[in-house]
Amino acid sequence: MTEVDPLASELRLAVHRLTRRLRQQTPTDGLTLTQLSALSVIWREGPLTAGDLATKEQVRPPSITRVLTGLESLGLVQRTENPRDGRQVLVRITDEGDRRLQEYVRARELWLERQLAAMTDVERDLLARASGLLDRLAAQHGDEETEEASAAEGSVPRAVVG
Repeated sequence: MTEVDPLASELRLAVHRLTRRLRQQTPTDGLTLTQLSALSVIWREGPLTAGDLATKEQVRPPSITRVLTGLESLGLVQRTENPRDGRQVLVRITDEGDRRLQEYVRARELWLERQLAAMTDVERDLLARASGLLDRLAAQHGDEETEEASAAEGSVPRAVVG
């Protein structure tokens, strides 16, 4: 056991609990977590190809195709021709998809705002500094062995609606 093992465990559990609490703040209206995650990427990053979305979500193209078909049938995304390359299709969020994502994000942020308001200035300052570190941690790439294992097993969506 290394000196960082306990911190890694505590951090993983804390992030998991916070993510679960945030998910509880709004119903997913029948969307799977994978669909919600994909929709949030399209919402944040704008129109993308299915291949780019699959890469960002760390899933295989056939999986993302099924996700997009479901989102399209719900009227949350639409596929359009890529003006730069007519052989490709871009996936963009619809007005309804945008409205739904904004509702999800706002409900979760309101819950967080209430929790933060109950904390001291010192605690909020500490969380502000920690959020930057968490962003940096999330942006780092894992070692090759871990990445290969994840690719072989399929993967879990990265994040669901910020």
